[in-house]
Amino acid sequence: MKNSTTSLILILLLVAVFALGGCGGGAPADGKAKYPERPIEGIVGWGAGGGTDVFARAIAKPAAEIIGQPIAVKNMPGSSGAIAGDYVTQQPADGYTLWFMGSNYAVNVALGRTPHPLSDYIPVARIQHDTGMLQVTKSSKFKTIDDIVAFAKANPGKLKVGGTGAASFDEVVIALWEDAAGIKVNYVPYENGGQMQAALLGGHLDAMFEELGPVAGRVADGSLVPVLAFSEKKLEKFPNLPVAPDKGWNITLGNWRGVMVKKDTDPAIVKKLEEVFTKAKDTPAYKKIEKDTYLDLRPGYLSGKDYAAAIQKDIDVYKEALTKLGYVK
Repeated sequence: MKNSTTSLILILLLVAVFALGGCGGGAPADGKAKYPERPIEGIVGWGAGGGTDVFARAIAKPAAEIIGQPIAVKNMPGSSGAIAGDYVTQQPADGYTLWFMGSNYAVNVALGRTPHPLSDYIPVARIQHDTGMLQVTKSSKFKTIDDIVAFAKANPGKLKVGGTGAASFDEVVIALWEDAAGIKVNYVPYENGGQMQAALLGGHLDAMFEELGPVAGRVADGSLVPVLAFSEKKLEKFPNLPVAPDKGWNITLGNWRGVMVKKDTDPAIVKKLEEVFTKAKDTPAYKKIEKDTYLDLRPGYLSGKDYAAAIQKDIDVYKEALTKLGYVK
């Protein structure tokens, strides 16, 4: 009788265990929910119309199709992207908050403008390595970069050059160019690329530092004219455009853009995101955008591990340059 009672209890316990195992609403056996089960938020630290915003929206669409959930891009401008980076660290480390970020993060770390070191995030993948250019309007009195430099030398501080953000990546490049060319310009910061472009077209600026992506249409119709590219070598699509080394200025920094998540995110989620964005950047839809907006001028993709190393290297480079230029004491 005792053995029969014991056997019955064991059977009931086994039934209970199997019943509990089947009550997870489709959850995997290890108890972890399948990722992603709901929409994902993608944070951009700049306003609409700039290069990072264009990048985020271009890559988010194919990535969303691949991962099977919407990726809603949210603009959170301010402090050259530092506000967005801080927001990401305040969210759960669950892969539902992505940071579409760029070179300004490395500048912020170098400047001490953010309390969040690279160890507070996990780089997922670098997608782009853009090419910055100095651009003028078709009606500008400056037809070449030599015209610009000659004016700046004759009129220190009078040449008004626009860029996105104060003490930002754009300002760092312009400061390095000033130092190399032996000139002094009036750098005018804007919160987003749209405002800066409007200022240039409206005659409030003499030139601006911008990538081609956000102004591809205006460059194509001739209303905006690039006069210098900060690139290591001549650009195949612009064979007559001088690059900085042509003028003896060894300034080839380009704004890179990629994806990061908060530290402590499950490695399996990070791996899945890396696979998703690696596939997304190779989709025909993204490749077309990449070509149409001149994002194919130089290679950009890096895996998460290589991206982390590249960010740290840039932090060191920017800190040295900013210290030399007096931005970091």
